[in-house]
Amino acid sequence: MKACLHAVLALALSTLLLWSPARIGHAETVLHVAYEDKTQFPYYMGDTQKVLERPGAAVELVKLLEERVPGLRIKFSRYPWKRCLAVLETGQVDGIFNASYNDARTRIGEYPRENGQVDPSRRLTTISYHLYALPNAELGWNGELFADPDLEIGAPLGYSIVNDLENLGVSVLKVRSSRQSLQLLVAKRVDAVALQSVTADFLLSKNPGPLADIVRIDPPLKTKPYYLMLSRQFKAANPELAEQIWNAIGELREEKLEALAQPYLSESG
Repeated sequence: MKACLHAVLALALSTLLLWSPARIGHAETVLHVAYEDKTQFPYYMGDTQKVLERPGAAVELVKLLEERVPGLRIKFSRYPWKRCLAVLETGQVDGIFNASYNDARTRIGEYPRENGQVDPSRRLTTISYHLYALPNAELGWNGELFADPDLEIGAPLGYSIVNDLENLGVSVLKVRSSRQSLQLLVAKRVDAVALQSVTADFLLSKNPGPLADIVRIDPPLKTKPYYLMLSRQFKAANPELAEQIWNAIGELREEKLEALAQPYLSESG
């Protein structure tokens, strides 16, 4: 009888420990996020599907979510950007970055919002697109319109600038990467290319020989906030956690992003 009583007490104690607040507090949520398998300096580094030891400032910032949001663990994957968008839509990943806003993407994922509008205070960063061309190119860009839209401009497949350019009436040649865009420009297969200036300026600085003649055209085509998008599935299942994550992204951008980027910027210079 005494042995039976001891067994019952032991079982009760183990059950209490199993469901204690301390144990519940250690429950872990894995946030599987994807980003592009091409360099977007200084935000992510390397034309590879590997997550590098020095991965880039945005990757480091997203990793810091583990310290800011209790019980959250980050898992990274890298894919071509078009695939990043596709696997977000199907819920194969929980989030992607760096993603600018456009209406079409609201069908495949979620942005941070305030009063029904996208909330730029919780963006991850801000990036500008510029035109790049060979010297003396006549593009007629005034910051709002092209004087003559009879142009062909190269831009990476899946990037939001493709729709922006098409809305301005120019023809867009969609290519696999920023690097390939610049190569097509050198080969004179396009009149200009539209690229994120953080990436294009980095590529030009690292390839002064073959790309030496390329110039950046001002003013910029677009300047946009970029976000960590979350999948509709993750947001529906974890609405409060999603808000915590976006809040933390905004805080980390303000507190940490400049310092995280500085080592990469110093090395490039």
